[in-house]
Amino acid sequence: MVKNVMNSVEKEKPPPQTIDELNEWGYKAAIFRAALELEVWEKVAAGKDTSEQLAATEGWDPFGTRMMLDALCSLRLLNKHDDSYSLVPEAEYYLLPDKPTYRGNFVLTELMWEGNGQLAEAIRTGKRPIYRDFTIGAMADHWVADYAGSWVSPERNVEQFDALWQALDIQPRDGLKVLDVACGPGRKSLSLARRHPGVQVTLLDWPQMLQVAKGVAAALGVEKQVTTIAGDLWTEDYGSNQYDIVWLGNITHFFSPEDNARLLRKSHDALAPGGVVIINSMVRRDGAPSLLWIALWLYATSPCGDAYSFQDYKDMLEDAGFVNIQNVSSQLIKATSPQMDQREYYI
Repeated sequence: MVKNVMNSVEKEKPPPQTIDELNEWGYKAAIFRAALELEVWEKVAAGKDTSEQLAATEGWDPFGTRMMLDALCSLRLLNKHDDSYSLVPEAEYYLLPDKPTYRGNFVLTELMWEGNGQLAEAIRTGKRPIYRDFTIGAMADHWVADYAGSWVSPERNVEQFDALWQALDIQPRDGLKVLDVACGPGRKSLSLARRHPGVQVTLLDWPQMLQVAKGVAAALGVEKQVTTIAGDLWTEDYGSNQYDIVWLGNITHFFSPEDNARLLRKSHDALAPGGVVIINSMVRRDGAPSLLWIALWLYATSPCGDAYSFQDYKDMLEDAGFVNIQNVSSQLIKATSPQMDQREYYI
């Protein structure tokens, strides 16, 4: 009888697949982090390509060194032939500190987003951000690292960006003026300029990021169509009644609803009659669990950010005075005015 009960319990036991996968991700992240801190790829590229050489020249534990290098091979971040290790193309492109496409510092910051185990304490107390506030100017170099490679291959995803403007029913034309707030590399707004020589784009961001965006503009051949405003999105003057489009890309999720309404009102003032404001950001939907863990990342790395739902954005727009708001896609929401003297607003 006991045996039958045990057999029944075994048959009903769910597999621990999700838990095992999360545990495995934790191991992989720890290996990656240790290798970045030890600058493994730089040292291997410099000729220290065996575990014995690395351990001897760096004073590392020989056994641990070999185990780490072999583990990196299992993660496809190194190759191994006999006793020698070499860089895979992805590591050579993104993990060598002397290259402009280096992402190591960015990854290290991301791996510490929960404050080395302080997320639970933050949830207990409500004190945030835990590690660093990603919205302040001191984090400019972090975002530059995040966009490493954007200026090297700016044509990447251009067709996708063209499709985005088509989805928004925005056609490039002579005299079209765009303000790209917190522009990053600016590829979306610059892709619009690329489609028509009469489009003028103003890029606003921290000075370090504007250097990246200027490189993208030069590579796309639109630098003569670009002006820049170096500074903070809250303190810089956007001007008034002069832009046809204000682009707010991937920034609203870092701010509170009240701050976003303030940002929308500031954008409204910058727009000419009939202009549009575009917020390109994640829009949380039921059945999209991936955005829920991103929301917790925003909780940890900003004072008041969130992955907002369509209703949240609708409330922000209405608070700023906008009407007729509807979804366009998982990252775009469109609000239009039925009157000729009113404006259209897009998220």
